[in-house]
Amino acid sequence: MSIVEKAVQKLKSQHPDETSSPQDVEAASSPTASTLERAHERMQEVEPVESTAPPWHVDMKHLERRGLVPTEVDAMRRLGDEVRRVKRPLLNNLGGKRSGRLAHAERIVVTSAVPGEGKSFTSLNLALSLAREPDFEVLLVDGDIPKSSISHALGVEDKPGLMDLLVHKDMQPADVIVRTDIPNFLVVPSGTRHPLTTELFGGHRMEHVLDTWEKQNRQRLLVFDSSPLLATSEAQVLASHMGQVVMIVAAGRTRQQELKAAMQGLNESQYIGFVLNMSRLQASESHYYDSYYSNCYSAMASE
Repeated sequence: MSIVEKAVQKLKSQHPDETSSPQDVEAASSPTASTLERAHERMQEVEPVESTAPPWHVDMKHLERRGLVPTEVDAMRRLGDEVRRVKRPLLNNLGGKRSGRLAHAERIVVTSAVPGEGKSFTSLNLALSLAREPDFEVLLVDGDIPKSSISHALGVEDKPGLMDLLVHKDMQPADVIVRTDIPNFLVVPSGTRHPLTTELFGGHRMEHVLDTWEKQNRQRLLVFDSSPLLATSEAQVLASHMGQVVMIVAAGRTRQQELKAAMQGLNESQYIGFVLNMSRLQASESHYYDSYYSNCYSAMASE
């Protein structure tokens, strides 16, 4: 027996409990599955880092010039009353006041059958009105990639947005959120156009992004301004992720067959409501349309 072997044997006899086999060493140095799971859970529970950038200024005068908010005080007051009629059923669905539990009720998309019906006007004013609710934070997402009306109106068209987030998987969902100087009002720009918008909207990454935005704040509502349902292929895919759909119907312009065609791609489990836009009638005099869960909410006037 060599001197080294004798020394090892002597150490074993003196400290039998401190020795271990190579297998024991390997097992001790490798974390167990449960340890990995706990570590992963802790990583998921870490709150997102708040941006230190100053809030983005929302230029209301610029919105007035673009016709997205009224210029007169009386018109603004009337609009406020009409938007309250629009948002109340949406908020009721969040609290489960209607029969049954509505899946993804916190996801709201504003769309139309064809262009020119006032959906961006409605989505912006709806989001601003929801942000005034004391119990919610609103994330307005520009999902109308071809036009990006919301991004241009708010001056964030050059910032990274939804499409960049879907394409670049190293980006985090919080990276594209723009916090504004309006309390509880956040914006996600449309981002860089991409030829595979429809496919990106339908991918797993999209659902992951939506889930992450929701989990960052349990009181957050997601409001999407979408392309018209009959104008782009991605609009139907985007709407499929939503729990609530607000359809804009332009008085004297939207054809019945166009509306029916747009409705065919929606899900019967969704809450679907209509806003009669550009009507000269008072809200109490406007016609009501039935669809699935809902009725027409209001008659909103816009330029």
